[in-house]
Amino acid sequence: MIRHALPHVAAALVIGAAVYLTMWQLDRAEWKSELLADWESATASDLAADEPPGRYALVEASGDFDQERHVLLDNQVRNMQPGVHVFTPFQPHGTDKTWMVNRGWQPLPRRDELPSFPTPGDSVTIAGRLSELPRVGLEIGRASELDPDHWPNLMTYFDLERIRDALGENVADRIVLLEPDHPAHLSGDEWEPVTFGPERHRAYAFQWASIGIVVFFIWLILTIRSLRRS
Repeated sequence: MIRHALPHVAAALVIGAAVYLTMWQLDRAEWKSELLADWESATASDLAADEPPGRYALVEASGDFDQERHVLLDNQVRNMQPGVHVFTPFQPHGTDKTWMVNRGWQPLPRRDELPSFPTPGDSVTIAGRLSELPRVGLEIGRASELDPDHWPNLMTYFDLERIRDALGENVADRIVLLEPDHPAHLSGDEWEPVTFGPERHRAYAFQWASIGIVVFFIWLILTIRSLRRS
């Protein structure tokens, strides 16, 4: 009895997984479409405002960079070369809030030899886009604590709690993507709101749906043949 039921159970599991993955990919496509729409329709705001509006808002402010306390986000690959994204604290004039500004990519061939780069020492005006905190698909453990006496610090994950422990509680809960043409940007690479667009998720959804349909028809044909033989 169990041997006869196994093909049906297996087919049900495969079809169920295909349906789930199809819907998940379609949800991801919808989410990516919303991100792209927000990127295109972003409004301008002053970074020194109490609460700059909207995801990907275009912001501008005059203030000061922290020349020493940089956070280097590890595992950032550019043209097949390992590196980091450099986050430098920036405090706009007239506010006590600190913003972590992503200044772009720098190479990191060795973790015991962190990159060096120039940082403006005088007051500057920056422009960029607001963004959510960087996330990874899977975090194993927690980010290590930052060493407040030795900078820059290398982080595997962008852990806001750890950053606030080192820099103070006034660090904003969003970041700024510095405009690529700004002199303080380190690589000049254009920012992309998504790694790949919603069309790829829709293609994956079509593939999973096709697998589910094929398995269903195979199960149906084999089941009918088995019933006829019996």
